[in-house]
Amino acid sequence: MKYYKTKLKTFSKIISTTLLLTTSLVSNAQQSHPEYAAVKLVIDQFFESINTGNGELLASLDVDGAQIFNIREDTVGEYEFVERSWFSAENFNSDNQLTERYWDEELLISNVLAVFWAPYDFYVDGEFSHCGIDVLNLIKIDDGWKIGHAMWTIQRPDCEASPLGPLN
Repeated sequence: MKYYKTKLKTFSKIISTTLLLTTSLVSNAQQSHPEYAAVKLVIDQFFESINTGNGELLASLDVDGAQIFNIREDTVGEYEFVERSWFSAENFNSDNQLTERYWDEELLISNVLAVFWAPYDFYVDGEFSHCGIDVLNLIKIDDGWKIGHAMWTIQRPDCEASPLGPLN
């Protein structure tokens, strides 16, 4: 696992550049794209695996060498970047009931590349834990879509209320 720390300016530049490059890939990749259903299925399986504690499903969604990168703000306004390998069925702990919900997603698709972006909220055993932004990069390999990279921010203070309402 690698750890990185940076100030907000560097973080903003990274995110701005990533979003600019992402939006320039494809301007019209909405639900009419012929690969939309296949890409959305993998995204839905990703969230299903988290919400059901299904480590085998989660481990099946990645390409070899897939990476996870999460970004957490510390108490002095610096951001900690944590990089690690993809989940394996054995290292995905389902002892707690995890619930992750997303909304207002953006999905860009171009031939063999797709990018998913959405705000989310996260609960552990029914209690609010944090919110943030999820980003998944998917690659089409051998006629199937797999996740090559997952990145998310972890924000605890100042989370806006979810438009999905409270967790039931």
